Amino acid sequence: MAAPQNAPIPEAGKKVMSTVTMAPSLGFVPIAVHFDLFGCLQDIGKPATAQDVCSFHYTKYGDTDLYDTLFLMGGLGFLDLLPDDVYRANDVTRFLVETPSAQHGAMHFKVLSLSSTSEGLLASAFLMRRLMDTKFEYPFQECETPFQYAHKLMGNDFLAREHVYSVMHHTGRLDSFNTFMTGKFGRWGTMPDRVRKLGYDLDGLLQSTAPEKLQVVDIGGGRGELLLEMQAAYPHLLKKENLILQEYNADIGVVPEVTEMAWNYKEDGSEQPVKGALLYSMAHVLHNLSDIESIKLLAKVASVMAPSSRLLIQEFTKNAASSTTHAAMILMHAGRERTRAEWRDLAAFAGLQITFEAYPPNGECVVELRRVLN
Repeated sequence: MAAPQNAPIPEAGKKVMSTVTMAPSLGFVPIAVHFDLFGCLQDIGKPATAQDVCSFHYTKYGDTDLYDTLFLMGGLGFLDLLPDDVYRANDVTRFLVETPSAQHGAMHFKVLSLSSTSEGLLASAFLMRRLMDTKFEYPFQECETPFQYAHKLMGNDFLAREHVYSVMHHTGRLDSFNTFMTGKFGRWGTMPDRVRKLGYDLDGLLQSTAPEKLQVVDIGGGRGELLLEMQAAYPHLLKKENLILQEYNADIGVVPEVTEMAWNYKEDGSEQPVKGALLYSMAHVLHNLSDIESIKLLAKVASVMAPSSRLLIQEFTKNAASSTTHAAMILMHAGRERTRAEWRDLAAFAGLQITFEAYPPNGECVVELRRVLN
C-alpha cells in the first residue's frame, strides 16, 4: 500500500481558513496604533529587520517588544513582510500614517483599546449565543444587540443597557471615535464634490434660494466637517448663522465656525427645533438606526419641512463592497445599510418621497427626500 501523501489545501479551503482565523490578528491592531508602529516603519524609510524597527522605536518611545505585532501587521497586509524577518512600509502603511482617522477607525471597528476587545469583535463573538438564548429573535432592536448581550453575560449590567456610543463615552473612548468620524477611512473630495459627481445640483439649489431662507442643518454632524466643507465651497453664501450643527454627543467640543445646537430626537415631545430649513442633512446617521428608529427620526424632520425643504441622506451603497459595514451596523446598533427599495419604504412611512437618488458601486449613495404634499 502506498504511503499516504499530504494533499495541498484547496484554494477554497485556504480562503475559509484565512478569513475565519483573521480575528486574533486584528486584536494586535490597537497595539500597532498605540505604539506608532506604522509611523516608525515609515520614518525608517527603507526595509528593516524587526530588531531595526524595535531599536528605532526605543529611541523615540522606550523599550517595547513589537516582534509579534510587526509579523501580524505584515500578515494583514498593513505593511510588507519580506524574507529573513524584514519589513517595509507599503501603500497601506503610508495611508494609515497620513490618515490618522483611519487608525482610530481600526481601533473601533476591529479593535478598541489595549484593555478591551473591539465593539465589532465583541459583538460578533456573542452573536450566535444571543440568537440561541433568545430562540433566534431577529432583527435586533436598539440597545438589544449582541454588543449589549456580551456586557450582560460578562456581568456589567450598566453597560448592558447602554447604547454603543454611551459605552464609548463611559469608557473614555468617544473622543477617539469622533476623530475617526472626521475622515473615516479616507474619502474622495469634499461633500460638495462628491454629490456633484453623482449629478446632484447643490450649486443650483443654494444659489437659487433667498439669503434669508438659506439654512443648512446637519443632524448628527459630529465635529461639523460636512458644514465646514460646504462653507469652504460657498463662502459668499454660507456664514455661521446659515450652518446649524445638531449633535447629541458629549465629547464633540466647540466648533466656532458654525451654529451648534443640541437635539435629541428620542426625547418625548422633542420636535426638530429648526423649521423650514432649505437643507437637512444626515450623513452616516441612519445606518446606525433600526428601521423603526429611522422612521421616527425621519418623521420628526418631515413634520417641520417646508414644501421647498430637502432632506439629503448620504450612506454607503448597499452591495458586496459594504457588506462588512452592514454587518457591523447590525451587530452594534441594530442598524443596516439599505437598498433603493428600502429607502423608498422608509421615506413612505415617514411621509416623504425620493426626488433624487444615486447609488455608485463604491462609496456613498445620495438620496434626496421631500415632503409628500396632499
